[in-house]
Amino acid sequence: MGKGPSSRRQRQGPVWGIESMHDALSRRRFLQGLASLGLIARAGFPVLTACSSSSEAASALDDLATRLPGRVLRPGAAGFDAFTTPWNMRWIGKRPTASAVVRAQSAADVATALRWAGETGTPIAARSGGHSYAAYSSTPGAIIDVSSMTAVTFDAASGQAVVGGGARNANVYEALRSVNRTITHGRCYGVGVAGLVLGGGIGFNMRRLGVTCDQLLSTDVVLASGDVVHASATEESDVFWAARGAGGGNFGIHTSFTFQTAPAVDVATFDRTYRTRVDELLAKMFEIALDPPRELGLKFNVRATPDGAGGVAVVLNLLGQWAGPMGDLQAWLAPLDAIATADASVGFLRIEKYWDAQKLLSEEGSSEFMYERSHYVVDKLGADAVGSIMSRLRAWPSTSLQANWKGFLTGGAIRDVAPDATAFVHRRDWLLSTIEVNWAASDDPGRVLDSLTWLDAFHEDMARFGIGESYQNFIDDSQADWQTSYYGANLPRLRALKRRLDPTNKFNYPQSIPLG
Repeated sequence: MGKGPSSRRQRQGPVWGIESMHDALSRRRFLQGLASLGLIARAGFPVLTACSSSSEAASALDDLATRLPGRVLRPGAAGFDAFTTPWNMRWIGKRPTASAVVRAQSAADVATALRWAGETGTPIAARSGGHSYAAYSSTPGAIIDVSSMTAVTFDAASGQAVVGGGARNANVYEALRSVNRTITHGRCYGVGVAGLVLGGGIGFNMRRLGVTCDQLLSTDVVLASGDVVHASATEESDVFWAARGAGGGNFGIHTSFTFQTAPAVDVATFDRTYRTRVDELLAKMFEIALDPPRELGLKFNVRATPDGAGGVAVVLNLLGQWAGPMGDLQAWLAPLDAIATADASVGFLRIEKYWDAQKLLSEEGSSEFMYERSHYVVDKLGADAVGSIMSRLRAWPSTSLQANWKGFLTGGAIRDVAPDATAFVHRRDWLLSTIEVNWAASDDPGRVLDSLTWLDAFHEDMARFGIGESYQNFIDDSQADWQTSYYGANLPRLRALKRRLDPTNKFNYPQSIPLG
């Protein structure tokens, strides 16, 4: 059984990369100008000192606004905060506030902003849905935001859908529902498709259709140079390879994606909660979920909540769909129902039209205080894993909300693609194991810190059941050896591509792919 890397907290500062002396001095002058304007006020990104003035920085921003009239927001402008506030509220006040937000409407707008950033040495961050778990779509410089580019078009002859770089899951739902087609999509309406597909993309269809990036046919991307390229299996094939799993904000800013869709079949959909004999149920789950039919899409989790008496209550929840007859799903559930009875007062178990089912399975994806850490699992989990999960959840130093151990069922069609065929390397596993803690703004800070310390210890314990890999879309600022955890044997090729496409490391954040 593989043993994952140590997960002790290693807070990392920004990596500014390799720059020419001219670029470095330009960046220093610009950042110093921003500092004198009071636009860099938060910890986590350095303020570099040099001879400069606020007028120099203001002049650079004036130039950007002239090049992109009506598309540049500055601090204090209406809507500015909405494009700079982290989705994960854990990072509010801990990530820098941008000096400007470019509301790009086209690939040409993105190219203009990138060229301006290169001329002025301004740090940039790409932003689409903005759901980075570690708030890495933040920068003290300019955010290039493509969230206005939400169009989704469908070609009936080919079954292909072209999705704008700023589209959210909600946009995909609306467009594909009308033509009764689907892809592997997420279940949070607000999550951006760009982030989903660039990091691989998990969802209830992945065991049947593959991860989201397996359905990607091509993408339009603006590179660090400002050049716009069309990447596919036959054009810019290295860029296309990286676009399927490298993660967002590493090589360029994507303005559109073309997917091969599949028929949206009727599904048996379910949300079942078991409140008794949870330990036995989890052990049985690890048996029956090891290699089920591909028609099954499943997230199962053990949830801990405060019980009102100083302890915690735990339940097992199953959420998902079966792309087949209800009888097949019921037969698969029978071993669990033989152990305990699901709570009939909550949840559902019924056949639905595909997109009606997604309404039942989905959630808004609103901002929250959260922290989630992950491991991929290849080997079967037995009594030792059950004991660790249950004992640690029952010992959770609770917040006012909840903690979860979650299992996202993988395998199936995901394994049909070789680990090196795309940048998404996680192809051997059957389970993505994660631990998440949620809390409220009103919770005692000491109590929250206790929960985060508990989560780290739990994560390190679960590493012995994993293979040293973690999901890059659940990006984790504390993951030790994150480069190998996210990319495995594909890391050297990604580094080489980074050196070729972004030699000055313009796309740069604490866990961006390094130059080497």
